[in-house]
Amino acid sequence: MKRASVYFVMSLLVCLFAVAATAQAGGFGLFEWGNAALGQGTAYYATGDDPSVIAYNPAQMTRLEGIQVYAGVTAISPNSDVNINGTKNSTSQQVFAVPHAYATYQVNDKLFIGAGEFTRFGLGTKYEDGWTGATLLREAKLESFSFNPTIAYKVNDSLSIAGGLEIIKGSFYVTKQHFATGRPFNVEVEGTSLSGNVGLLYDFTDDFSVGFSYRAPVSFTGHGDAELDGLLPQTNATVEATFPDQYSLGLGYQLTEDLSFEFDVIFTRWELFNDMSFDFESALYPDNVETFNYKNTWRFQLGTEYMATDNWALRAGYVFDQTPTRHAYASLMLPANDRHMFTLGTGYTFGDLTADLAGMYIFTEEREALTMFDGATRSSVDFKQGQTWGLGLSLGYKF
Repeated sequence: MKRASVYFVMSLLVCLFAVAATAQAGGFGLFEWGNAALGQGTAYYATGDDPSVIAYNPAQMTRLEGIQVYAGVTAISPNSDVNINGTKNSTSQQVFAVPHAYATYQVNDKLFIGAGEFTRFGLGTKYEDGWTGATLLREAKLESFSFNPTIAYKVNDSLSIAGGLEIIKGSFYVTKQHFATGRPFNVEVEGTSLSGNVGLLYDFTDDFSVGFSYRAPVSFTGHGDAELDGLLPQTNATVEATFPDQYSLGLGYQLTEDLSFEFDVIFTRWELFNDMSFDFESALYPDNVETFNYKNTWRFQLGTEYMATDNWALRAGYVFDQTPTRHAYASLMLPANDRHMFTLGTGYTFGDLTADLAGMYIFTEEREALTMFDGATRSSVDFKQGQTWGLGLSLGYKF
């Protein structure tokens, strides 16, 4: 009966996720994979203790006894001012839903299996019709969700290892005003890619843990349509790009019985995302390669959790996140610079049920005097007042 209940709950979570995944995700590389983690600045690679560790560091599954499920959503609202040749513009105010769902099962004292669904990459940038940069960009959407079956093995009391297969379904949409005709030019594609991940956890003592996680690159090929609206017939389109791999190292320390800290360093090889190629079947549409020339980045995050009572947790975190965008290659798809993120969260346990609530605020450093070219005109662009708000809720249950 218990196993049937688990299957029912997970089927429901997957259905909910499939519906929610049609929403756009804010940002490009995402870490909002669980709200206990988000509450402490996503510093969850060495001290994680719920099924969302499948996304962060799956070796931590060996801490999860029995059968557990965990699911939720984080609402994210980004906004930025984009000034072109001195004219002030703002990105459209939007709210994006970033969902997640996980399940883990303890096979025996050594072996643990699990599966998770979450959003690893996402982008949502939109400008009002008629804005001064319409020939550069009107809207860009990158949507994805990952399905990640994983297995973990407890080698001994100190060491755990894990590995998994990541199946990523993604879609990309971009539209802008054609510089010569003034007509909307639209490209929309979707595709499925394969990747993988490994994790390691080592407990030096009962109080000090080290976690390592690696996620492999993603080679994306999307197929769909392109159209110069009202002027040229629709044609088949193919978009190709390589998304980066990622190395994460977390240090967790239990200072007292009630107070813990974690510090993480995350290295992302954004240099793999060098360009995005657009190939069109019709000769009326010239093929194009958009160069991004991204640089590798570091992300530093610090989180803490304080158990105010046996059932009530208080959390806080700070993140410094480098931008991969070089000044000479900045794009209106992602009007960004280095980011600072502050988070607060709380969690409460009701018997076998856990509820985690988290909020975040991100401010983006300004970037000025950028030069962009639409095929006919060069423009001076400034990014200012970039900020993002987020609020999320996750629910977990132990069977």
